[in-house]
Amino acid sequence: LPDLDQILIMTVNPGFGGQTFIPTMINKIKRTRTLIDNQDLNIELEVDGGINELTAQTVVKAGAQILVAGSAIYNSETKVAEAIARIRGSIGDI
Repeated sequence: LPDLDQILIMTVNPGFGGQTFIPTMINKIKRTRTLIDNQDLNIELEVDGGINELTAQTVVKAGAQILVAGSAIYNSETKVAEAIARIRGSIGDI
């Protein structure tokens, strides 16, 4: 871990966009955040897959710092900026 700058946790099965978030990955995010914090390391924790207004707050509360959202932004009926604002707004002041 001390040699890492960033950790990416996939929260879907890699392969194609639009997949549903895998809820069991929350525990992996929490465990990874704990490992990083317990060693007082400066590692960014990123999650990718199924991120939307409903899942964003959950992964941030679990310890994620960087969220990758594709379908929730680009397949949305709203404009890109609006979709991003909604996801950010769903996180609140965590």
